[in-house]
Amino acid sequence: MHISETSEDYEKLAHKIYKDILALEGVENIEVKHNVKIMGISGVEHQIDVFWEYKYAGITHRVLIECKHYGHRVSLLHVRNLHGLLTDIPNSSGILVTTVGYQSGAEKYATFYGMGLKLIRKPQESDWDGCIQIVNIDMQLLRNNYINFKLEFDGHDEETKRLAKEDPSVLSMVSTDIRIKDEDGPILAFNSWLDKEVPVGAEGFGIELQKTILPKNSYLISKGDCELKLEHIIVTYISTQDNHEMKLDAMNVVEAILQDFSTGEVEHMHRKAV
Repeated sequence: MHISETSEDYEKLAHKIYKDILALEGVENIEVKHNVKIMGISGVEHQIDVFWEYKYAGITHRVLIECKHYGHRVSLLHVRNLHGLLTDIPNSSGILVTTVGYQSGAEKYATFYGMGLKLIRKPQESDWDGCIQIVNIDMQLLRNNYINFKLEFDGHDEETKRLAKEDPSVLSMVSTDIRIKDEDGPILAFNSWLDKEVPVGAEGFGIELQKTILPKNSYLISKGDCELKLEHIIVTYISTQDNHEMKLDAMNVVEAILQDFSTGEVEHMHRKAV
């Protein structure tokens, strides 16, 4: 199966890979473009599949990248053509990328003139030799499901009494979207606050349980951001546990491999878009 459907798709993939590489430390991006035209010193305009300009250690580099979406090895002809581009567009270096490989004459010519020969191909199992490719994860998800609750307010707290006297409805406007804060603590959603107070599974799983919480200095945030001091909360809940297995395979994460043809070194693994 081809890594790309068309030659243009392959060029765009190369473009994305070299944009990824720009994130490497010490490399300052100037631009990386797909399908650009550059005027040579001869006056002839050249189409370049991917043009990459970046700065490293204070020096600006220009790279002409030609992409060959072939099902066979690239011949000497294409390497010579790239050499001609570099002659007509001075102060630049050249890279050829392809899917399968290069003929021996092409490799010899490119090596002599300092041109890079790369493969952009699909990942293979061997790319993870000596590394971890597959990770199996056994997860146990624990949670409390809150069924019902009853709130009682502190009748000795002066501010709570004052608010209730001014507007008795503040004591009845209670729903699951209420918020609670501890003294000098953050404001939390009710369920999040309950999770701090009710340990999951402490008294068993899958059975309906009831717990009385006696907070020291906790306040319900009512309408108008009024703070009503809580006396106690009676909550009915069920603790549950769910077991899940997950398999992470690096082969399913990586879309393409950038590999140096001459050395065989994998230079970049391009992740699939999420």
